[in-house]
Amino acid sequence: TGPGTYKIPAFNDVPETFNVSLMDNVDNPFAVHSSKAVGEPPFFLGCSVFFALKDAIKAARLEKGIEDSFELRMPATSERIRMACLDDIAVDCITSNEEKESDRLIVAKAYQ
Repeated sequence: TGPGTYKIPAFNDVPETFNVSLMDNVDNPFAVHSSKAVGEPPFFLGCSVFFALKDAIKAARLEKGIEDSFELRMPATSERIRMACLDDIAVDCITSNEEKESDRLIVAKAYQ
């Protein structure tokens, strides 16, 4: 038992008919502070993926010699991850045509 045994539901885990009713004024003497424990394990397991992505981005940036801090907002989409890595293609997308030449020199120094 516990968060380590949590299995992500698949599309076929939902029954065709799913009727739910909530009970009024029902105590749960076995729960801590009357908690129902339905949201915490999946939430924190999802956070571990986000922070693993941040660590991977940090490692990619360090390979390029970029040690600056960065902000990664949720949801961590593939576009946000790519732009945070600051690879050559991302840098080309970030800069305008006028800025590209001067910024390439700055980024090239950062990559060295």
